[in-house]
Amino acid sequence: MKKTGIFLGGFATGVVVTFVILLIIGLAQNSSAITGVTNFEEPGEIISGKSFEVFQVIAENAALVNGPETGLFGDNIYYTGPVYMIRNYNGKYYYDDEIIKVPKGKVVRQTGIYKYQTKSEDYKTVPIIEIVDK
Repeated sequence: MKKTGIFLGGFATGVVVTFVILLIIGLAQNSSAITGVTNFEEPGEIISGKSFEVFQVIAENAALVNGPETGLFGDNIYYTGPVYMIRNYNGKYYYDDEIIKVPKGKVVRQTGIYKYQTKSEDYKTVPIIEIVDK
């Protein structure tokens, strides 16, 4: 009888510890969620840019980028175009000043909008883009 009580006590303790660990992991993952994101039910329009420049990383797999301005200064590309938030769910980490090039066979598609507050306390709303298969 004593062995059964020890076994059941250990089992119950293991179950409680497991739930506590899972709760901590769940809370940690929710705290990294980006606020201000609205996802479209269906993918939106295709964005014409073939490369983008990161100017601010906002999460592990998301960054604010500038689109290219082409044709203004010959063949040079200047990243002063529209601002987008780019997401990648394939484990890609972005860094400041990175040039993200769209691989052949892929397109950039709008998948939502992102609303955020700037340091000057203005509110901005920008398209969320993702690099996807054609």
